[in-house]
Amino acid sequence: MKIARLVAPVLALVMLAACNADQLPPTVKYATFKGTVVDSATNAPVANATVTVDTVLTTTTASDGTFSFANVPSGDVDFVVTLSGYQTVSDHVHADPSTTATVTVKLSH
Repeated sequence: MKIARLVAPVLALVMLAACNADQLPPTVKYATFKGTVVDSATNAPVANATVTVDTVLTTTTASDGTFSFANVPSGDVDFVVTLSGYQTVSDHVHADPSTTATVTVKLSH
């Protein structure tokens, strides 16, 4: 019992020491990524295209061809746009922290 009473405070001190703020990972900065998907031949907006960011975030374009992602980790953002009947477009854009990266994607048949 006496050993348990001694070990508990020592263990608590060790755990507190491990919580040094210098050892915590840096805060991730986020950006917004948005764009418009259009037909390459007509420049008409393309609705219902699937836009995937960094293989994790996915959305579908609105009737006006627009899409938007909030809170995308800043840096290089890889994205893929797909829609049946069109060729897949894979590209990337650089997103700076606290800004909006904007693209226009042209899909070809």
